[in-house]
Amino acid sequence: MKIRIFFLLTISLSLFSLSGQSLFEKDDVSISWEVREDRLVVVMSAPTTGWLAFGTGATKIMRDANLIQVWVDDDMGIAMGEDHFGTGSFSHKRDIDLGGAQNLQILSGRQTQEDTTVSFSLPLGSSDEYDTLLERGETYPLLLAYGKNDNTGRKHSWAYTGTITIP
Repeated sequence: MKIRIFFLLTISLSLFSLSGQSLFEKDDVSISWEVREDRLVVVMSAPTTGWLAFGTGATKIMRDANLIQVWVDDDMGIAMGEDHFGTGSFSHKRDIDLGGAQNLQILSGRQTQEDTTVSFSLPLGSSDEYDTLLERGETYPLLLAYGKNDNTGRKHSWAYTGTITIP
């Protein structure tokens, strides 16, 4: 019984909610999220100087996911990002190329020789058919990934699938 309680406590420490903010950490990747007014605010950090990806709502691998790719430009030193949609299990396109909108708002970003951190926000409810409608208290499929450099067209070097609950 004590081992089971310790195990459950250990698992709950990797994903917790405090004052409406949640945190997840795995393999030196961390992501925190909270709702501010009508937007989901996400801070993602990974051990790379390349791109980071966050996705919600996938139905089969990447299909139907609202995918966000962010990075800190190596030359300009500013955070950038694109709003994508999972067009297939292993493919995605920018929302704007599909007739949708870029609903991503970059808040900040920094890059060191070891890692990249970018904060961004997304609307909980969007009229863009390529965005996942997010509701407080609901759980959605989650995709996380990062690449080795800023070339967002290159395959990820790390990926994770799980779930995210909107606080």
